[in-house]
Amino acid sequence: MKARPFIAFQIEPTSRCQLKCIMCPRTTFINEWESGDMALSTYKRLSKYFDHVKDIHLQGWGEPLLHPDLFDMIQIAKAKGCSVSLTTNGILLTQNISERLIREGVDIIAISISGAFKETHEHIRLGSHFETFIKNIRTLSDLKEMMGSKTPRLVLSFLMTKTNIAELSEAVNLAKYTGINELVAINLDYTPAPIQDDLKAFLCDGAPQNFYGFIEQAKKRAADLQLPFRVYPLEMEEVVMCELNPLQIIFISHDGCVSPCVYLNMTKRGLIPRIFSGSHYEVQRLCFGSIPKNDFMKIWDSNDYKNFRGIYINRLYLLRKIYSDFEYGIKTVGKIKEVERLLKNVMANHPVPHVCRTCYKAYNI
Repeated sequence: MKARPFIAFQIEPTSRCQLKCIMCPRTTFINEWESGDMALSTYKRLSKYFDHVKDIHLQGWGEPLLHPDLFDMIQIAKAKGCSVSLTTNGILLTQNISERLIREGVDIIAISISGAFKETHEHIRLGSHFETFIKNIRTLSDLKEMMGSKTPRLVLSFLMTKTNIAELSEAVNLAKYTGINELVAINLDYTPAPIQDDLKAFLCDGAPQNFYGFIEQAKKRAADLQLPFRVYPLEMEEVVMCELNPLQIIFISHDGCVSPCVYLNMTKRGLIPRIFSGSHYEVQRLCFGSIPKNDFMKIWDSNDYKNFRGIYINRLYLLRKIYSDFEYGIKTVGKIKEVERLLKNVMANHPVPHVCRTCYKAYNI
């Protein structure tokens, strides 16, 4: 089988959405937001390289099920031997759409939720109807069983906030009831304005102790129900490279701009603001090239993109060298502390690219 060096292409079918979630930059920057759909011709031009990619993840800042050609996109990716995943707000998961998603062989569907109860969820995800949302998930789960399909794997993505983290155990119950295969509790990791910064569950030096208690209760409940459950940390710790892995994952916005990740590439006019550790910052939208104008591999091999990736490649090289030296040495407590000190020095002396330094993903959030 041909090697597939890219873990994923995260492709934004559309930057449009029918909700006005209070944590979303679409809502915050409503007057500066440029909504649009990816042209199928752009997607097809990009698909030339899908045989180099393991997963095509159809999600960006909008609701992918709004795209009129979404099923064509799925079919093209599946024909190239890729797994296909998408993230949805669940509103459009009608019986007809759910049945088609199953028939087209979508591998994973992540469904976003922001509370285990109607009032909490609808307060954060403005425009959502909780009863319909739950009914749609249940319908999708039942259809899978009726059609004898193991896919798509259904993941409930619970956005942890100060206002809903106490409901995490109840979210476990809800996930089990609706036929969800896995529950993931994620952080509000992009905070462009004070309203989002105040809403996030984590603090830069940890989180309130009772929040950890809520998580432990949820873990116990999930274990009792035999439901896979993963939760993101509530404390910051710098990592050598964030989980979005710019060496093997690419984000392409609906207008075709190629970028390392969704946080650096949103179709908003002007600079991209963010609050990080209590301070306000602004970064330029990072676009290494446009698919409608350039071949993907020419963009990938451009000097600017290579230089960006080179920073992470160097950090990984230094990390592996430290661990390699440690493997062949005597593993004492003092030696382990020395390794930890060396790792901190590497990250301090070889920082991530400037645009990544004020992103919570660089700190394992």
